Amino acid sequence: MSRHPEGHRDGPGETASDVKPVAPRRIAPVGRIVRPLLVALGLALALPLFGARPTVAHAASGESVETDTRLEFERHGRLVARDDWEQLLARAKATRIRVYEPYEERTVEFSALALADVLDAVYGPGWKEEQELLFTCRDGYQPTVPVARLLEHRAWLAFGRPATETFSIRKHESGEVRTVDLGPYYVVWSNLDDATIRQEGDYGWPYQVVGIDLIDRRARFPKMAPPADASAEVFAGFEAFRIHCSKCHPVNGEGGAIGPELNPAPGSGEYYDPAWLRTWIEEPAKARPKTRMPPLNPNLPDRARVVDEIVAYLTAMSAVPPAGGDAAPGNDAPGGGAGPATGARPGEG
Repeated sequence: MSRHPEGHRDGPGETASDVKPVAPRRIAPVGRIVRPLLVALGLALALPLFGARPTVAHAASGESVETDTRLEFERHGRLVARDDWEQLLARAKATRIRVYEPYEERTVEFSALALADVLDAVYGPGWKEEQELLFTCRDGYQPTVPVARLLEHRAWLAFGRPATETFSIRKHESGEVRTVDLGPYYVVWSNLDDATIRQEGDYGWPYQVVGIDLIDRRARFPKMAPPADASAEVFAGFEAFRIHCSKCHPVNGEGGAIGPELNPAPGSGEYYDPAWLRTWIEEPAKARPKTRMPPLNPNLPDRARVVDEIVAYLTAMSAVPPAGGDAAPGNDAPGGGAGPATGARPGEG
């Protein structure tokens, strides 16, 4: 199978009319004729089993509309493939799976592709030697997941929910239950019989996924790293920040694009007040009622220690000049207030 940037496959344009019996040496291999027919047949059979193309609920009317299903695959920032839904179905077998949905807090069914099979088809086996997967979502959310986690547990690239008309979930946000679109793709994990994944809640469950990149964490986030002479606690906080916080928040311009920059310009000393930060991380609603920011996962082992480490990291980074001059405080940041407001996507705390 060829690997072209646009996800092109060999042979889909050839038909029987292209074959010239009078010149046997020019007859296309049978596989180049039959393969596209088999792919088309497979897609036709998949439609009634796994549903039509992914849809989302239109924000204004509530009507179902077709969403862009293209998914970009990169390796260290370089494009490897760009596949739509049909091309992904040709790469891996679609199936129905049952998982405990951490946002709805109940068992649900999804139509999905085994993520490892998709990565095998796109990158070859070499992806297993990489450090991390960086997911990019439609709204700028950018979580990372260690490749080791995917090798030890089973992840899926969900594209539909058979029991609902739209590919969505009902989720608590800012004290209300809202319908959240998942399309084009939602990364989910087999957790019904996996205690480790179940305990980690919604960590590693990004939705609205439009891109996957294989990254080296130090090469990808050099400005986010603490000074070389920082303490072990600060470096532990850096790793915890990347897992729990950087998907929404940037530091020195590196990280997600939903929440505000967390290393602002000098003069915002209260922004990094350790006591306020600790409350903000543990119980954000106490610091700002109806904030969209979720608390750090209540089921996280050694949660208090992790909070202390994140606070130590942010405090250490406050002494490092922000990248590119003054950093933007975010849409709701209370310039000069006791701490940051946030537009953070509720979820993976």
